[in-house]
Amino acid sequence: MVTDIFAVIADHTRRDILRELRAGDKAVGELVEALDASQPTVSKHLKVLRDAGLVTTRAQGQKRYYALRLEPLAEVGGWLTSLRTTAGSPLDEAAATAGGASLPAAQLPAGAGVGAPSSALAGVDSGTRPQQIQRSVERTVERAAKGAAEIIANLPKWRRKEPGRQA
Repeated sequence: MVTDIFAVIADHTRRDILRELRAGDKAVGELVEALDASQPTVSKHLKVLRDAGLVTTRAQGQKRYYALRLEPLAEVGGWLTSLRTTAGSPLDEAAATAGGASLPAAQLPAGAGVGAPSSALAGVDSGTRPQQIQRSVERTVERAAKGAAEIIANLPKWRRKEPGRQA
């Protein structure tokens, strides 16, 4: 079970699932169609999201519906808040430009921390320092996610030896 919320949201497909669920509860089939992904892939990512507490599931007939839970993202919001070390920091200025003063973690803009690059700093000129910081953080998270995926993909496959077969 993955307990690091940052590791959970580092995957692009999982962030896409979270974005889709912002609109409301969806069945696995609806997510498969919206993401243009295979059912096993979506189910695998939903299990990770469920284990991390980011989604809940309910059965209705033969279908399973998933709903978004934002509470676990408080850790991400707390981390973003910790970046605001002083009043008047670039992140505070970006929040003020986006239409609010320094936003607490529970009031982060929709999509902040879920991989929506422009939504967290909407209204900020593309050349300003807060926008550059945001892009730098996003690139770092993407690189970390790709590196982790590469490491996992290259791990040896552990299989049970078949009886009578030499390794």
